[in-house]
Amino acid sequence: MTSSRSPLDALKPLAGRLLEAALNRALALDPETRAALAGLDGQRVQLQLEAPPLALEISVAGEGLRVGPVREGEPDLAVKAGLGALFGQLPFLKASGAPPVGKVRISGDAELARRVQRLAEGFDPDTTKPFVEAFGPVIGPQLAGLL
Repeated sequence: MTSSRSPLDALKPLAGRLLEAALNRALALDPETRAALAGLDGQRVQLQLEAPPLALEISVAGEGLRVGPVREGEPDLAVKAGLGALFGQLPFLKASGAPPVGKVRISGDAELARRVQRLAEGFDPDTTKPFVEAFGPVIGPQLAGLL
């Protein structure tokens, strides 16, 4: 029996932990969204990319997110899309007027999908906060504005 495993499969857990850390760090910059996320505690969203072929699960744990492999059982919400189509759904790219690329297929709890969409649209991180913490209240906002 031949194995269809890729040498990159060993990197998937690390990539999942990095994605989880990045998502939770971004949530820390928007306390309102983080607090609203608590209302979705325990919900599971399965994300399946068509190209590159990749599947992962994002679950809500209190005011944070957990990223890991797809678990057994039906997720609360499933999203299947190509990478371009998925990026095209991000609010800041929609505002740029870029045309959508590809299809996004969503199945599962429609109310959960609406709640996730509202959270994404209302996401407003304080991007100056990390700069203020690192460089102080005088230089931090100036560096944030510059970047």
